[in-house]
Amino acid sequence: MELKEVIFTKVSREIRKHHRRFFERHVRKMFIKYLAYTNQFDGVLNEREVEEAKLGHLPPDLDVHHIFPISGSESEDVNSFLNLTVLHKTTHVRINREIFAPQLKEIDQLPEGTRLPIQLPQFAPVDAEGILAARAKTSRHLKNAEGTRLPPLAAGYDRT
Repeated sequence: MELKEVIFTKVSREIRKHHRRFFERHVRKMFIKYLAYTNQFDGVLNEREVEEAKLGHLPPDLDVHHIFPISGSESEDVNSFLNLTVLHKTTHVRINREIFAPQLKEIDQLPEGTRLPIQLPQFAPVDAEGILAARAKTSRHLKNAEGTRLPPLAAGYDRT
């Protein structure tokens, strides 16, 4: 995963809330629709999922991720389409846990306006490779789980 060093500036809680609210109310659906109508989900989502994306909805295993964190910029550009990507939820959680959390673990104790360099993973608008790999892994896991189920009992038998 390619990382890029940027300067993170701790912003106030009010600014973070403003950015998050604007993203949730306006940007998320528009970004998903934009990706669907520009065919950027081709080969990643099935036809039904693409039709849902054209309405602004992602499958439950996908998330929209801010490449540069909302909590690190006063600029409205933090909600720019250029700062967004669609990731599989497992990738999103892993990035937040393994990349952001260690770098920002002490940020709460620092005063607003504190600037520090952080490393950010870089993504295309749709992390197609990551989504397909995570879905394939999930599919294999489900197939393996189905293969380990006990066969149905014949009438009159009890497994206890």
